[in-house]
Amino acid sequence: MTQPVLHLFIPGLLHKVPEWLASYGEVGRYPALEWLLSRGDLHPSRGLPRETALCRLFGISDGIPAGALTRMACHPDEPLTGRWLCAEPVYLEAGIDDLVLTEASQLNLSSPEAEALATLVNEHFAHRPWTLKASAPDHWHIHLPDDADPGLETQPLSAAVGQRVGRLLPRKGPHANAWLQDLNELQMLLYPAPVNQEREGRGRHPINSLWIWGEDPLPSAPAQAPLAAVFGQGRLLEGLCQWGRVPCQRLTEGADALLETSAEEERLVVLEDVWAAAAYDDIEAWRMGMEALERAWFEPLLKAVQQGRVRSLQLHAGDGSIAALGPTARWQFWRRPRSLNDLLGGETR
Repeated sequence: MTQPVLHLFIPGLLHKVPEWLASYGEVGRYPALEWLLSRGDLHPSRGLPRETALCRLFGISDGIPAGALTRMACHPDEPLTGRWLCAEPVYLEAGIDDLVLTEASQLNLSSPEAEALATLVNEHFAHRPWTLKASAPDHWHIHLPDDADPGLETQPLSAAVGQRVGRLLPRKGPHANAWLQDLNELQMLLYPAPVNQEREGRGRHPINSLWIWGEDPLPSAPAQAPLAAVFGQGRLLEGLCQWGRVPCQRLTEGADALLETSAEEERLVVLEDVWAAAAYDDIEAWRMGMEALERAWFEPLLKAVQQGRVRSLQLHAGDGSIAALGPTARWQFWRRPRSLNDLLGGETR
């Protein structure tokens, strides 16, 4: 019998639960997940952004080189020269006392729209040392020459999605003021852009800013692949797999299909079912996603652990918190299942 080592990376799994418990009193019951969390050794959240936690699984211990990695994913056949930063097209909406960010996956941006806006920006900022690249309709980059230091410290996109962004803007670094001036000027440039006027006429949000992040340099590739295989999608994940020479495969329909093909090797599964709901504070959508995860993943994995078909299972909540189940977890009968309320109700974020 093969006994794989499995990592399930599920951003949005737990980080909103304490807040929702305080507001609503309960978040639903998920018996299989509760059993897995209760039997595992639970390492509390370290408050890591999901991008940082994912990079750590590939052995990148310093920074988040997301600009270079996601550019590799968007254009895998092109040489990666110069410095790359993510420059996500976003919609900033005025709140009561701050701006709230909606990211590109929610904005239905077309390729012609992206190219037109990038051309507008590059023509206006031709005097600056950077160039804006619409690498994909919903994922843009800023390119700098090899010898150019971005000179700023940024926050990853996941920290800003659905949040007030004033405190998250890149205010640290020797060139931070210059970048902030460029961003202010860029917002004024985008406001009357024909593409945005047309989008608003169709009832869609305009692209009125960029979220710049992921400026860290890409380290040398590891001598040995950090994982045997990865299942999932997303440009940061795909870039990490390309950098680490790890096969990246389509997600299976559930844990049963994965276990049928798993050998005695270390594999990573990335599940995005509840990330957007948690990011945008939508508890009902989160519950629906959790119910789907319970059926397709947690229930089959519970059976696999009970039957000794998995050597090790680690549930990563995407914020640094981990529940680790070793080969003896199925025998630890004294660890009775506890609800998410019992497990997390006393935590604060």
